[in-house]
Amino acid sequence: PNLEFNEQMERVFDYGSRTFVVSLTPSLELLITDEAGKKIKNLPTPAKKDDEKKAKEAYEAYKLLKKQLKTVVTNQKIRLEQALSNERLWSATNWNELFVKNPIMHQFAIGLIWGHYEDGKLKETFRYMEDGSFNTMDEDEYEWNEEAMIGLVHPMELSKEELEVWKEQLSDYEITQPIEQLEREIYRITEEEKEQTELTRFGGKVLNGLSLVNKLLSLGWRRGEIGDGGWYKTLYKEDGIVGVELEFSGVSIGCEGEDVTVYGVQFYKVGEVVRDRYDKIKQECLYSLQEISPRYFSEIVLLLTKVTASSVEQLDYPECKR
Repeated sequence: PNLEFNEQMERVFDYGSRTFVVSLTPSLELLITDEAGKKIKNLPTPAKKDDEKKAKEAYEAYKLLKKQLKTVVTNQKIRLEQALSNERLWSATNWNELFVKNPIMHQFAIGLIWGHYEDGKLKETFRYMEDGSFNTMDEDEYEWNEEAMIGLVHPMELSKEELEVWKEQLSDYEITQPIEQLEREIYRITEEEKEQTELTRFGGKVLNGLSLVNKLLSLGWRRGEIGDGGWYKTLYKEDGIVGVELEFSGVSIGCEGEDVTVYGVQFYKVGEVVRDRYDKIKQECLYSLQEISPRYFSEIVLLLTKVTASSVEQLDYPECKR
């Protein structure tokens, strides 16, 4: 949604006798200016000199805009986080439509580092500037490729030197990233984990069940198979051909406030697992951890690190399953 902003990131509110321009700033806040170009903190309440009908409609529309913007920004941050995690790519044409022509996504775009990908591999990095131009890491003009596939760059794809240069450029332009990108924690698979089909880093962590469930559901995960009395013991999500399932000690729907123990995490082949059955995933349907994309692996570990951060106790695993 563009929330009726034009491509200049502006929306006019007409009171009849006077008008106000509301602009969308790079930090996704609302900036109000009057007819003299003077900045004002809030849209004023209608006065006697204003057209009663126009002023009332404009004032109510502005109040609605503030609510809508908050919701849209929250939702788009979640979607961009998912795009970064899932290695989402756009064609140059679609990227231009979504991030250049849409005034809200335009403001997201200028705070992020983008990449040109070929066959899923990062070839070049660039930044979209507020004036509509494109910048390289060395602050040269980036040559736009209409045939490119464009995606969000993950910090694990950059060398330490490249990462520092991009951070410095954003700092020089006083840009705060709308989502955590360059400062994002990176997690890599260990040698011991490569041949395993179960990620056990979080095994044995004890935390509130409602906290675990609500955080994951809000991020697009789903409850696993539900048995008698509303009992379930898995949460999962599917991205393309890869599904990820978290097993825990279990809760009943509506009674999720008790403490639970986290067990293992497994990655499975979407389409080969029937999700409406209570059976354990068959071994032949599982991926080994080394088969998972390094970026996706890192993102799942990062997500579960945050979700289980409230845990103050970790039992021995897998002994705690008994």
